[in-house]
Amino acid sequence: MALIRTNNFAGIPLFYDRFKPGAYGQEAVPVRPYIDPDFRVACDACFSDIQNTFSGNGFHIDQIWTGGVGREGSGRSYHHTNRAFDLDCLIFSDKPMWVATSFPARPYLYLAIESLLRIHFGTVLNYDYNHAHEDHFHFDNGTSVGFKKHARSHVIFLQHTLEKLFNKDVGASGVDGVWGGDTEAALRQTLKELRLGTLSDNLNWIKYLKTCADLALDTEQSIVGVAGV
Repeated sequence: MALIRTNNFAGIPLFYDRFKPGAYGQEAVPVRPYIDPDFRVACDACFSDIQNTFSGNGFHIDQIWTGGVGREGSGRSYHHTNRAFDLDCLIFSDKPMWVATSFPARPYLYLAIESLLRIHFGTVLNYDYNHAHEDHFHFDNGTSVGFKKHARSHVIFLQHTLEKLFNKDVGASGVDGVWGGDTEAALRQTLKELRLGTLSDNLNWIKYLKTCADLALDTEQSIVGVAGV
């Protein structure tokens, strides 16, 4: 299928912030990347969902900043077939911008974005996946949507949600991307509290992701600081 070009997802303009050294998270230029048509449809649906969910919580998205879609040459990455996207930043109308490197300092907004990405894409590589992905979300349509307990990126995400959103203990090693007894027990208790069945059922996985997105945004909004600090 022939590639097409786009300058937006769901009406939100795309900008490229890797056009010169030091531009990441600071400056960006409008971009019209070549993209696989089916992947573009999936991205439109995803960012429509993100916009609707975020706008309802006071985070209206004005711009999407990216590290790119396509990549020259050949290889296993879906960037080589223009079926992958690197999400660096989101620019909001009336809120501070979100940058992917802010996960340690701003985990709730990060987890809200990741939850919604995972509703639409089976592959989402996150901050703790490896050093290369600390500054962006990578997502592609190379795998089907669904929880996979043997996929490291899935378990990392799950462990972060269990710890940060549901106050569960996932074991002495913390978030390590390994599916073990402590993570399984924490998830079992959380699903019981949420009245959800196992995540092997995609309907339950989607419900879990939507719950995480809403809870993460609520928590982000509820953060308070000390006056003058």
